[in-house]
Amino acid sequence: MGLMKSIVNFFKPEDDVACVQRPGRNEACWCGSGKKYKKCHLSEDEEKQSRRYTGNCGAS
Repeated sequence: MGLMKSIVNFFKPEDDVACVQRPGRNEACWCGSGKKYKKCHLSEDEEKQSRRYTGNCGAS
């Protein structure tokens, strides 16, 4: 059983999207800049998430 768990953990993505908690739009940004999240990292985080889901599926 330990070997199977090790194999599963090896192939698990590093940052699980379902577990990532983003701050609300008007809360302080997670980076510590003091800016609101919507003015700091919101667009960048959304872009990363959309790339993660679309990936290179069907691209030639």
